[in-house]
Amino acid sequence: MRLLPFLAAIAIVTNPGLSQENSHSDVWQRMLQDAYSAHLSRVRAMLPPHSGLPPLLDLMQEQDQVKSDKDRAWEDRFKGLGMQDVSDLGVPGPSEATSIDTTFVDGVGRPSALPARGSEAIVIATVTAASARVAYTHTIVYSQYCLRISKVLKGKSKAGFREGRQVVAVQFGGRVLVPSGHMTSYIMPGHGFLDVGKQYVVFIWTPPHTKTFTIANPYLIQDGLVFPLNTEPDVSAYKNGMSIRNFETRVKNAIAKNIDTD
Repeated sequence: MRLLPFLAAIAIVTNPGLSQENSHSDVWQRMLQDAYSAHLSRVRAMLPPHSGLPPLLDLMQEQDQVKSDKDRAWEDRFKGLGMQDVSDLGVPGPSEATSIDTTFVDGVGRPSALPARGSEAIVIATVTAASARVAYTHTIVYSQYCLRISKVLKGKSKAGFREGRQVVAVQFGGRVLVPSGHMTSYIMPGHGFLDVGKQYVVFIWTPPHTKTFTIANPYLIQDGLVFPLNTEPDVSAYKNGMSIRNFETRVKNAIAKNIDTD
C-alpha cells in the first residue's frame, strides 16, 4: 500500500499529455516575451532620442492602487485628455499581444524649452523609483516618479523642494500589462520618459485646483552634458548636448527675468 503514492507520482511525471501541455505553455510564454521585446523596440523608436522606456504597471500582479484625494483631483483635472479607455484587449495571438496608444494634446502656440516662469520648481534630481498608474476613470495612464533632489534652482522649501528631500511628480503616459497578457504603451509624441537611477534637470508645475507636482520639461544630465527628453518645444540649442554649467546659467537667467524662454 505504501507504493501507491510513489507510483501515482511517477504516473503524473511521465504522463505524456501533461508533458505536452507544459511544452506548449513554455512555447507560448517565449512567443509572448518575444512580442513584448519587439513592442518595446517599436516604442523606443517612437520616443525622443534620450528617453527611457515607459514605466510598467503589471495588473497581473497588482490589482489595487491606493489613491489619495490629491491623486483623484489631478485625475479629474485631465479626464478629458483624449486617451482611449484602459481595457483588456485580450491576446488572440502573439501578433496581437501588444498595442500602442498615441495621444496628441492640442495647445496654443509652442511650449517653451525653459519654462522658468510657469514652473513652481526647477530642480536637479535623481529618479529613485518609477511606476505607471491608471486613473480611477480608466481614461488616463500616467507615470509617477520619486525624485531625490540634489540642487534647487527654483522652489520653496516649505513645498518640499530642499536638497536631500524626495518629492513625487507625475507625467502623462506609461505602460500597462493587463491580466490577459496584453501590453499597451501610452505615449505622447515628442515627450520622453525618465529612467530610474539617472539624473535630470526637471521643471515642475502644479495644475490649478490640484496639489500634484507635474513634470513640464525634463533634461537628462549625462557625462557633464544636458540633453532634452522632450522635443515638442524648440530644443535645437540643446539637442547635441550643452554643458551643465552653461545650461544652469541659462536657467538661472530665465528665473531672474521671470520668463519662459528657449
